[in-house]
Amino acid sequence: MKEKDLLEFAERVPVFTTKQIAAAVGDMNYSKVYLSKLASKGVIKRLKRGFYTVHEDPLIYASHIYHPSYISLWYAFQHHGTTTQLPTRIEVMARKNEVIGNVELIRSVSIWGYRPINYNGFRIFIADLEKAIIDAIETERVPVDEVRNAIMKCDIARLEKYALKMPTSTIKKVGYVAETSGHFLELLHERIAGDRNYSRYYAAEKGNRWRVTK
Repeated sequence: MKEKDLLEFAERVPVFTTKQIAAAVGDMNYSKVYLSKLASKGVIKRLKRGFYTVHEDPLIYASHIYHPSYISLWYAFQHHGTTTQLPTRIEVMARKNEVIGNVELIRSVSIWGYRPINYNGFRIFIADLEKAIIDAIETERVPVDEVRNAIMKCDIARLEKYALKMPTSTIKKVGYVAETSGHFLELLHERIAGDRNYSRYYAAEKGNRWRVTK
């Protein structure tokens, strides 16, 4: 495969793999050596073993390194218009923890609540605001004031519906933060009725009905 042909293909996709190139040329060993040389020259960028891109903007490829995965937390809040903060790293919910340049993969077992959007001509995957709120509470990676601001702008019925899919400990934390934002989520409170265990959340205050503590 000529370098020109490879680059034309690479420009059209967020990420490409050694396997894809091998399928096109019919030789896996040749593909590995060829792509390694191009990466060494700076013609393409190696993301991880067998995965490459030619794009500088991490938003284009962040949710395509692993499948399934989606962009959440700070960038999702910014996308949905609930924060003016500019994220320095793209946080992606995936099945494992890993840092790849400006992309941080955060392990989650709840890979749902996201949708595709068009970004600069590419299809990327980003959390619904309500799922980003749950991710933010679960990971404690976004200050509670930012989370409360997002709750004030979200679809409360959807937030409650999404939270009901989560473990009891998360339901309690979502219910607590929602109530401190002015929204009592009755279905969540009914779900945890009778559960005497405490959930931990860094911003919890004493004496709340959700049994959430620091």
